[in-house]
Amino acid sequence: SVVIVTQIRDQFEWLQASLEGTADVVMSQQSDLNDVLQLITMATASIVFVPVRRDAWIEDVRFIEGLVAARPTLACVAISETQDPERLLGAMRAGAKDFVTFGARPSELSGLVRRLGERVPEVIEDPMRQGTLVTLASERPVLQSAFHALHVAAALQKQNANNRVLLVDIGLPFAEAQQVFGLEGQFSFMDTLRNLRRLDRTLADTAFPRHKTGVSVLSAAQEGFDLSEITTSEMFLLVGTLRSLFTHVVFNICGLPTVDMTELVIGNADHVVFVVDQSITSCRAGLDFQARLKQLGVPINDPIVLVDHYQPKISPDSNAIARSFGVDKHIDLPAAADLRLRAMNIGQLMFELAPQDVLSKRYRELAGLIQAPLVVKAKAGAEQSGSLLDRLRSGLNKSGLTSGIKGA
Repeated sequence: SVVIVTQIRDQFEWLQASLEGTADVVMSQQSDLNDVLQLITMATASIVFVPVRRDAWIEDVRFIEGLVAARPTLACVAISETQDPERLLGAMRAGAKDFVTFGARPSELSGLVRRLGERVPEVIEDPMRQGTLVTLASERPVLQSAFHALHVAAALQKQNANNRVLLVDIGLPFAEAQQVFGLEGQFSFMDTLRNLRRLDRTLADTAFPRHKTGVSVLSAAQEGFDLSEITTSEMFLLVGTLRSLFTHVVFNICGLPTVDMTELVIGNADHVVFVVDQSITSCRAGLDFQARLKQLGVPINDPIVLVDHYQPKISPDSNAIARSFGVDKHIDLPAAADLRLRAMNIGQLMFELAPQDVLSKRYRELAGLIQAPLVVKAKAGAEQSGSLLDRLRSGLNKSGLTSGIKGA
């Protein structure tokens, strides 16, 4: 990954297009040095591009100097609209590895990034790949989306006592999980964004309310929030930090439009759950949403289709809906209107009210689809370890040494 420090989207898109197929580009809209350094850490970037403006080049050169002083191994590249000798000399003296113009050819930039990438230390750990990220998504508002999300989170929590599960409920209607289940917290979603530097395990454990199942919940405030106030770099930092603090993070973004923020939450997810019902309008809207994400180049990892209020005798059936999405995994949730209403009115999960009901079983199956890849991966690792142990035993048997090794 490379980072570009700019508030001008055209500059970000220029670099992104130039480095397509060479590197992932992350845009930092903050100008504070500490915020940029935190984003660089989360993006595991080893190269950062800094525009040097004609009317503020001294300030930009000092910023480069601060970056290099804080991260000596970071490769900093200055960019300008022209090869101005004064700015070039200032940037290079500040520690920039190179100076390019916005007119540089994509092949030149790709070659530069490859050369610089070979010289900097390899980043081993990826903070964005610690906890599992699950995103429930739909551009159309989904009735009871928070209800679904909390059930998925609770089922994941129950699968393993060591799991630390967080539900981030920012879908429409706002703060539904908080209101239905009586979860009043000190911090809202926007409060957390404004306090990213303070966000650690202690703050998460004390400020985020916890459901009795053990699931922590971070909700939007009841009055909601303005999407235009959230920068992609802030969201990138938030997602990365939350994944470092929890084993599973479940995002409910149903009802939110497709903007940079929601694209980031979907594109970084390990599992994307498309929520629809059987109506033609809902399915069509879901397919349009999926097509728009693909057109924008947003990765859709392990897609799952959730068909809500499912009526098996009415077409299209869930298999046909899943096929239209080009997806193998799907779950259909029965309507169970009376049970849902009772559960929401008394603030209980289906697992408490009717644990053996089909709806409860379907929620557990959905959590199983999410957990399954992790289990398969763990088994594969165990099988590899076992085969290595078998080879070791075989070698010891041939040498006549196993008799002295307990458990061999």
